[in-house]
Amino acid sequence: MVLEVRDVRPAAKRPGARALLRTSAVLLALLCTSAWPASALPSPALSVSPLPAPADSARLGRAKDYIADEQWVRAIAELRAVLADPKEKAKDEALYWLAHSLNQSGDAAAAITAIRRLEREYPASLWVKPAGSLRLDIAVHLQRSDVLWATAVPLPPPAPPTPALPPAAATPAVALAPPPPRPAASAAPPPPPAMAPAAPRAPGVARPAPPVPPAPPAPPGAWLPEAYRPDMDLRIQALGGLIRTDAVRVIPILRSIALDPSDTREASRAVFVLAQSGTPEARETVVQVAQLAAEPVRIAAVRELGRFGGPEIPAELMQVYTTANSPVKLQVVSALGERLDRGALLKIAEVETDAHVKARAFVTLGQAGGGAQLRTLYTRARRDDKRPIILGLFNARAEDDLMWIADQETDPELRAEILLRLRLLGTPKAREYLQKEGRIR
Repeated sequence: MVLEVRDVRPAAKRPGARALLRTSAVLLALLCTSAWPASALPSPALSVSPLPAPADSARLGRAKDYIADEQWVRAIAELRAVLADPKEKAKDEALYWLAHSLNQSGDAAAAITAIRRLEREYPASLWVKPAGSLRLDIAVHLQRSDVLWATAVPLPPPAPPTPALPPAAATPAVALAPPPPRPAASAAPPPPPAMAPAAPRAPGVARPAPPVPPAPPAPPGAWLPEAYRPDMDLRIQALGGLIRTDAVRVIPILRSIALDPSDTREASRAVFVLAQSGTPEARETVVQVAQLAAEPVRIAAVRELGRFGGPEIPAELMQVYTTANSPVKLQVVSALGERLDRGALLKIAEVETDAHVKARAFVTLGQAGGGAQLRTLYTRARRDDKRPIILGLFNARAEDDLMWIADQETDPELRAEILLRLRLLGTPKAREYLQKEGRIR
């Protein structure tokens, strides 16, 4: 019989339950993660220090415990009691968690109402930004592209009023030219321009009504506050929600963000969202960013380009490689290694002059299974290049190639390093070879 041991203590008494919830809330408040790669988020266990916050009231603490247990109805009741308490100081946080809980319970309309109240009553709160991110998630779910567009391309702020001009100084009178002479009364007025005769209508057919111009879309006033000014994080999140349905309009906007050198973090987010499209236009844009953007953004673009599907990607990576600096070249090598493109890696290993990039190409070629190519390179490599080739063969577990170059190598230090790698592999064939060499007792 198997006994299942479960922690049946209330969530408030479970070690770390509320701390984990608060850490997640802080992360959400700092980053809008809907359009951000998971690999780019900080590790809570390593680098996140929860912001100092006052102790929760009893009701807010219970509400967070219910949220951690996904008991949305109980959480909503506690949060509404928190908001009704005149002594409660964390009503802005309670409004965010209320919107979150209402959305999770299926009441998106009430969640939007809670978000609007948070923005109206606490416009400077830390919780306004994650609430705005939650609103975009709801808009995506309800297919409200007008809300997403109003966030992605917000209206510009109104222009400041033009200052009144001072009264003009008195100017001397200027004599006016006399009016032209009127034509004689007997002269006939010019005839009106001729008009094409109207096409005859069939008997009994009514004249068609003039086309009605399309009405402009109503502003989503129930969703967004007046003078809505979303920051770039929310704009990129909204563009991420639109790119699958309106890529033609979204891609140029993301391209301009990605090529803007003023904020490489935002630019890298734009590249990540571009890569979610998978369309040829998005891929072409990522290639352009990998060639033209700031260095951190170029590295991010190469990383995302390597994850696209299609046989043309290695050629495009090599196109980026030809004009790249060393950090970008290293990312190209890594991307080609993930695609196991031994041909492109071999070409880089043969022509690269940067020692660091060349060594990375050797090692990555081995990881991609290029043992035969590395063995050929070893026969004509310089001494400094032989060590990374040995490491690449070791990573490829190419024991036959290691034993072959051990037989050919005359440099005692390099040969000792090859034998050490064979000992670390520990395969039966490697052990047999080392026994013959007298390296294993």
